[in-house]
Amino acid sequence: MARSTGRGGYLGLVTCLVVLAVSSCATHDRTAPKPSAPPTVTVTPRSALVDVPVRTTVAGLPAGADTTVTASATGDHGTAWSATARFTATKNGSVSLTQPSAGGSYRGVDPMGLFDMMTPTSAASTETEFVIPPGGFTVTLRARIGGRVVAMTTVRRTTVGAVPITTTAERLSSTGIYGELAAPKHSTKRRPAILLFGGSEGGLATAFTAKLLAAHGYPALALAYFKEPGLPSDLTHIPLEYFKKALDLLRSQPGVDPAHIVVWGVSRGSEAALLLGVHYPDLVHGVVAGVPSSVVNPGYPESSQPAWTLAGKPIPAISMTAYGEPEPADRQAVIPVEKINGPVLLYCGGQDEVWHSCPYQDAITARLKSHHFHGEVTALRYSGAGHFVGSLTCYLSVAPRWFDRGGGTAAANLRAEADGHAALLRYLAALRQ
Repeated sequence: MARSTGRGGYLGLVTCLVVLAVSSCATHDRTAPKPSAPPTVTVTPRSALVDVPVRTTVAGLPAGADTTVTASATGDHGTAWSATARFTATKNGSVSLTQPSAGGSYRGVDPMGLFDMMTPTSAASTETEFVIPPGGFTVTLRARIGGRVVAMTTVRRTTVGAVPITTTAERLSSTGIYGELAAPKHSTKRRPAILLFGGSEGGLATAFTAKLLAAHGYPALALAYFKEPGLPSDLTHIPLEYFKKALDLLRSQPGVDPAHIVVWGVSRGSEAALLLGVHYPDLVHGVVAGVPSSVVNPGYPESSQPAWTLAGKPIPAISMTAYGEPEPADRQAVIPVEKINGPVLLYCGGQDEVWHSCPYQDAITARLKSHHFHGEVTALRYSGAGHFVGSLTCYLSVAPRWFDRGGGTAAANLRAEADGHAALLRYLAALRQ
């Protein structure tokens, strides 16, 4: 019977086996896992103001892969800047910049480290800070494994020009002050406003920060008080009445809540900010003092002259022998901060090499406590940062040597600036409640 099937039966059997094999393979193909997707870099949000942090993740990597993530951007002068960080992919094949970096431009956890730790790619470059192009800039992020790029994306960092704000130059001839006013456009509500100024560098040093604050919804007036046309050439004989003119101008602006005016001064400007809070409690409803002094210091660079005056008289200052000391012998030079009407925000650098900003800050808080100050006091202390933490310009890259004159490491200063900037925005938001 078996041999009776003949050649036709054999071919039929083969055909049946082939059909079964094909059917089996087709079934297997439908149930087999699909190849994994290629790695991707995701940034959220993809476009944001330069002071707004973003979240960066890489997915689709081999588990445990040694992954290098690189950020690169080009500044306004055409200089290329970049930063790198090394990470180990998790068992699910992902990397987040919230993980600690094992090397590269920084170590440890810094979610924005790739954005603010960039340095010029050319060793011949003399630039010390990343200059933002007027229209903003693009940061390109690349993930590499074994030197090969496996994923990349871009993120847009916008300037205040991309936000609906207005700026007005205020010059001595028309208003009696030298400054720049920035305010949100189309604002229908009155909001807290801030008068801000720098320190011994002079000039209009806070204009960019004023625009950033306006972009966040707060009218801001950046003020110069010396080293601009029509103003004193040095930090000497600066009348507090000059700042009062600026306060009056700011209070009169549409969209400004005149009951919530804050002054913010940095370094030598911290003295002016605290003094304004003391002498004009009806006009000033909060004080922010960066790398502050608890005492009035003499003029700069001419220490034989007073720095500040009121009603034509010099405000008492410490002598040069006591310069930099938190508790001078001349008690008249101590600023009576307990007279301030409103919340106080202070921040200092533990490695400050310009003056003792943290001991000064401790003296301020101790005096406030001893006089039973009723306002809220926030004192931020950044142990690894130096004097330049006072600027609070966060997420913008500078070369490490930028901090040589102020103390502290670049990483510590940059992280402190970001934390302090966030604290400033919280401080302002609390005034609105």
